[in-house]
Amino acid sequence: MHHVEDNAWGWDLSSTEGFRRDSLAGFVVYWLRFLLVSGIELPLYALRRGRHSHAATAAAAMAGGWLLTVLLWQRCAVATFYTLLLPYLVSSFALMFGNWSQHIFVDLDAPRDDYKLTYNCLACPDNPKTYNDGYHIIHHANSRLHWSEMPAAFVQQLELHDAKDALAFKGIGFFDVGLAVFTGRLGWLADRIVPCGPKQAARSRQEWVQLLQHRLQPVTRVKVA
Repeated sequence: MHHVEDNAWGWDLSSTEGFRRDSLAGFVVYWLRFLLVSGIELPLYALRRGRHSHAATAAAAMAGGWLLTVLLWQRCAVATFYTLLLPYLVSSFALMFGNWSQHIFVDLDAPRDDYKLTYNCLACPDNPKTYNDGYHIIHHANSRLHWSEMPAAFVQQLELHDAKDALAFKGIGFFDVGLAVFTGRLGWLADRIVPCGPKQAARSRQEWVQLLQHRLQPVTRVKVA
């Protein structure tokens, strides 16, 4: 769903583009939506896209999981909380904060452009542990590309990254970016941007900050058909 719909509001259930992405309140709403209603929205999404077997599988899995949780809660609430509910709360928060951070900078003038709806994290300590997930622009442009080929693909596309004003940060990961945005440290992020070519190299620090501010604006266009 996520890569097919490409962060499009109204279709990608994990879309960030409709939110003001430096808003903590916006993120809380985003997380709670996933936490509380994804079990309903995901099967409905599959039905709308004509994926009936996926809809049935998702609905059965979600319903079965929650039914089992209720039954186990009645048998031993403490064990159920620590083995099922608490891990669900923690993991859902981490997953949604990760995706929010990956798609925190979206160009409202070109929200469907893979080079403007996310960014790359270069020389990031997380990359060897996450199969080069830091090359997230490359991942969205071709989600079937093997992780070991992503750095070379990035180098091959430097000119395209420069032309499209694609963002690349050095030495930091997605969580670092998300936390920096929430704490208002856009200048700190600008200092860690790697220019991908002469166009970007000519931009000043303040111009980078302005670009980052622009890409935090919510996208208000109608949903993709």
